[in-house]
Amino acid sequence: MVRFTRSELRHVSISILVLIIAVSGLGPRWLGWEEIGLRTASVAVPLTAGFILHEFSHKSMAARFGYWSVYRMWTPGLLIALVLGLISNGSLLFAAPGAVIILAPYASRRESGMIGVAGPLANVALAICLIPLALLGRPFGLIGSLGARVNLWLAFFNLLPIPPMDGIKVLLWNFRAWALTEGLTVVVMALVWLVLP
Repeated sequence: MVRFTRSELRHVSISILVLIIAVSGLGPRWLGWEEIGLRTASVAVPLTAGFILHEFSHKSMAARFGYWSVYRMWTPGLLIALVLGLISNGSLLFAAPGAVIILAPYASRRESGMIGVAGPLANVALAICLIPLALLGRPFGLIGSLGARVNLWLAFFNLLPIPPMDGIKVLLWNFRAWALTEGLTVVVMALVWLVLP
């Protein structure tokens, strides 16, 4: 059974809180309290769900291979996310607040790659599930629209083949699996940006 320790829950909570503030719309171009409140409330649920689902998927796949894993926030990544989010009024999200660390230095490339791809795939699946909600009027449409966009961005960003992102683990395991996963993410992102309000 996959469980988060008390320490992990603290790290997860801080990471989620920073990301919510980063995409809230606070920043130099003042949007007004009502718009910031609506954006924050609308993005909080799908971002929290996507973040937890992403990390749970990593931990679940690691457990399937018999490995223990823990989530640890990355303070520099959280600071970059917060600063970029505030400067851009929530338009730019640096999605590297932390990572699930697999306590298995002997994990094969295949195992590491499969653990790595599980998180982004969970975000893409959640984004697809949120698309019908995005077609409704406010506030549900905003939850679906922002939620789909945030989760697709989390998947795309995490699949970049740059250490220590998930993408490098997937690429080192199987180029075709990486290309298909990142390609799927880009296609869904393009559809969402073109079709959704």
